[in-house]
Amino acid sequence: MLLTKFNEQGSQYFIFLLSTRAGGLGLNLQAADTVVIFDSDWNPHQDLQAQDRAHRIGQQNEVRVLRLCTVNSVEEKILAAAKYKLNVDQKVIQAGMFDQKSSGNERQAFLQAILLTEEQNEEEDEIPDDETLNQMIARNEDEFELFMRIDMDRRREDARNPKRKPRLMEEDELPSWIIRDEAEVDRLTYEEEEEKMFGRGLAAWLRAVEDGNLEEMEEEIRLKKRKRKRRQDKDSSSRDEGGSKAKKKRGRPPADKHSPNHPKVTKQMNTIIDTVINYRDG
Repeated sequence: MLLTKFNEQGSQYFIFLLSTRAGGLGLNLQAADTVVIFDSDWNPHQDLQAQDRAHRIGQQNEVRVLRLCTVNSVEEKILAAAKYKLNVDQKVIQAGMFDQKSSGNERQAFLQAILLTEEQNEEEDEIPDDETLNQMIARNEDEFELFMRIDMDRRREDARNPKRKPRLMEEDELPSWIIRDEAEVDRLTYEEEEEKMFGRGLAAWLRAVEDGNLEEMEEEIRLKKRKRKRRQDKDSSSRDEGGSKAKKKRGRPPADKHSPNHPKVTKQMNTIIDTVINYRDG
C-alpha cells in the first residue's frame, strides 16, 4: 500500500525511508530517481539491491546514488571492506565469466579493464566543498542555484548564532577510551600480553629493566613489605591478651626464592640481560 501511494502519478510523497536490509520482497520504487544511502552495509550487495529498487521497469529519469560518509570514522572502514569484497567478486566471479559462453580473450580483456579501473581509483577521495557538492547533485542549472542559495542562508544563520551547537559530535563529547592515543593503547596491550606470558611480578620486573628504573622498583617493593610487616605486627600486638608487644624483626623480610624480587633471581636476571646486551655475533 505504501509503495502504491509513493509510485502513483502526482503523489504528494517524495521521500521513502527504507532499510537496505528490506531485500527479497520485490520492492519497486520506479518513481524515485535519487537514492541516498546514509548507513552503509558491511555487505555491499545489500546496498546494490537498494540502488536497484529505483532501476525498475517504468523508470523515466536518470537515477543518481548519493552515499553519505563521515571522514575519519568507522564508515570509511566499512566502505573499504565493502569495496574489497566487490573487487574480489569482480576479479574472481565476474572476470571468470562462468557462463560457458565467454572466450578466453573476453575474460582476459574484462579482467584487465577491472585492474586498470582499480589503479585509477587509488587516489584518495577529497572532501568536496559546498559548490562541488551542489554540482554533483544538481540535475540542472535551476537546481544548482537553489542549492547555492540554501547553503548561503545556512551560513548566514550560523553567523547570527555563534553559540550554536555543531552538527556533528565533538571530541570532548567522546569517552576517553575512544580518543586514547595509539601509542598508549599499544603500550597497554603489550603490558597485558607480558603479564599473561610471564605473570604480573616478572612482567613488571622486565619493564623496570627496560626503563632503567629497577632500583626504584625494588626500593618501592621493600617499602611496601615494611609497611605490611608493621601492620601485621600491630594487628598481632592488639590481639595479644597479655598486652605484651611482640618483638619486631628488623631488616628486610626474606623473599620467596621463586619470586622475581629475590636477590638471587635478580642477580641471575641481571646477568642474562647483560649477556644479551653485550652479545656480538662472530
